[in-house]
Amino acid sequence: MFRADLIKPLVRGGAAAFALSVSAPAAACSDLPNICAANAEHHRQMMDIAATPQQGGPDGGGPRYAEPPADPMRDRMSVATGMIALMQQNVDNMARRAEMMKDPRYARYENGGWDFFQDHAKPAPGEYCAAFYWKKDGLVRVSGPGGDYKGALLTFWSDDIPQPVGVEKIKVTLVQSDGSPPQTVEAYNYRLPGEAYGAIALAVPSVEALLDNMLDTHGFDLQIKSKSVAKVDWTGGHAARDRLKQCVARRARG
Repeated sequence: MFRADLIKPLVRGGAAAFALSVSAPAAACSDLPNICAANAEHHRQMMDIAATPQQGGPDGGGPRYAEPPADPMRDRMSVATGMIALMQQNVDNMARRAEMMKDPRYARYENGGWDFFQDHAKPAPGEYCAAFYWKKDGLVRVSGPGGDYKGALLTFWSDDIPQPVGVEKIKVTLVQSDGSPPQTVEAYNYRLPGEAYGAIALAVPSVEALLDNMLDTHGFDLQIKSKSVAKVDWTGGHAARDRLKQCVARRARG
């Protein structure tokens, strides 16, 4: 489990999962949701820029359109949520499901796996390091510091998580597969523009505190008012931890 001294639970009494820190400033919404509102406005502006015709297309005729900034996390979310939607739409269509099983994305959907990347269009060495695990409808990301934000985050997505207009702090109960007592903690709840799912982010004071407590096999169940809104069981957590440590280590040298 994540050690008890890493979190300040809202409900006292009993071991806690990992630490929350809600006071530090953030630098990128996809990693640090306490400035989601500002980033949402920035995203809207970038989409407006991308939709504005500029002089001459690549062949010299017709308007051309600017490309929106790269978003590594959104690209991966699009793949995951697209496959989940296909499976849900064809749950009773065996012929269609058999056809989808030939899609390379199906193996990832069925067996799970990790993606490793820096969650920023132009990241500095060792910043915005992220590991994203996806299996069926379980989506979770472990991510490190970037910009002015020195902490780390554990972020969950699902279509059962609320999707507020802005960013809200909510109470969630975290149940872990190691048998430790459930803990009610404060978390961020938000939805980024263009994403189909709501997100819940649990903030940790340091990436070292998060990585040092990652288990190789671990399950999480997030509940709001006793209702489960997100479940994920990862495997390969130690390998993911080591990859993230390698990424974060480049920050000090950079």
